[in-house]
Amino acid sequence: KGVYRTILVKDDFSIDFEPLAPILKGIPSQHFYMSKETYDIFEEHEKELPPIIDKVQKAVDQYVKDHKKYPMLPFDPMRRVNYYLLMQDHYLNEMPSIDLYITDYDGLISHHKPKSKQTSD
Repeated sequence: KGVYRTILVKDDFSIDFEPLAPILKGIPSQHFYMSKETYDIFEEHEKELPPIIDKVQKAVDQYVKDHKKYPMLPFDPMRRVNYYLLMQDHYLNEMPSIDLYITDYDGLISHHKPKSKQTSD
């Protein structure tokens, strides 16, 4: 109560644990990072992911607002974000180095490859 996610994330995407110290009863010994758009939390070895995810999430949101559909290829079972569509329409100015996927949760993107959908026999 009184601690908002938006003030917990510093400009470098690291989480500021000072406001949380009384709740957590301490401060973690390792650094954690958070996407401001998807609220995903990352460890030190993944700290390059939050800025990429945030940039792509903003581009996807704007694309959906303008085109009323997600920027992905029709019938792509993985629901990968189509960077070519986003770059063609100038929503992104460079190609991200990782694949991102559009989740079933309100159009949020994720770096986790979706599990293949099981079909019943």
